[in-house]
Amino acid sequence: MKCPVCNNNIPDGSNFCPLCSSDLTKIVWEEDGKDGEVKRAKTGSSSRGRKTKKKKQNPAPLIIAIGLILILVVVIALIVRSMFVGGGLPGAGATPTPETQPFNTSNLIFYTPEPQATAVVFNVVPVDIQVTPTPEPTQEPTTKTYTTLKKGDSGEDVVMLQRALAELGLLASAADGIYGTGTMTAVRNFQTQNGLDVDGIAGSQTQELLFSMVDIEPIVEATAAPGEILPLPG
Repeated sequence: MKCPVCNNNIPDGSNFCPLCSSDLTKIVWEEDGKDGEVKRAKTGSSSRGRKTKKKKQNPAPLIIAIGLILILVVVIALIVRSMFVGGGLPGAGATPTPETQPFNTSNLIFYTPEPQATAVVFNVVPVDIQVTPTPEPTQEPTTKTYTTLKKGDSGEDVVMLQRALAELGLLASAADGIYGTGTMTAVRNFQTQNGLDVDGIAGSQTQELLFSMVDIEPIVEATAAPGEILPLPG
């Protein structure tokens, strides 16, 4: 069985609703004339049941409505503030614009970037340097001075003369170092064969040609050319 006031289940055998405390024995039923359904129920405690029913209503729609109202109020307040504080309306709460002051640059420090070093590239051009060799000094030939030999002379130079004549087959006797008749005759024969003046005297011209024809080194007095150093004897 259900309570006709709050539609709550009532235990069997009980005349009181445990939820709204309605007394079922005091409920006056009003029926609809058309279909006989209960339209409303009157009871001495109906006002109490209605109060209980109001307490059980869902408060969510009311909370949502209050929240929307608060949001709307905040939005309106922001719009009004932007209009008056931000200078939206001319002459109404506008913030005065400060006058432009000249910018003082006397206390400023300007930093100039340091100049960067630029690499300098040198193009080395090879130069063809021609070295002219220093010419070696030309040595003039050493002038050989032969001692003129004639009949009656003696010594080592006479020995060398006699050996040269003997090598050419012009002197048959041994080289004794004495310029005698045999040596003079051999010299005359050499001069005759080579187109020299025939006088039997072994002068420089005769000795130079004679010793150039044999492999015998004569004894001569060498005269040094300019800048030439002669070897010392011994």
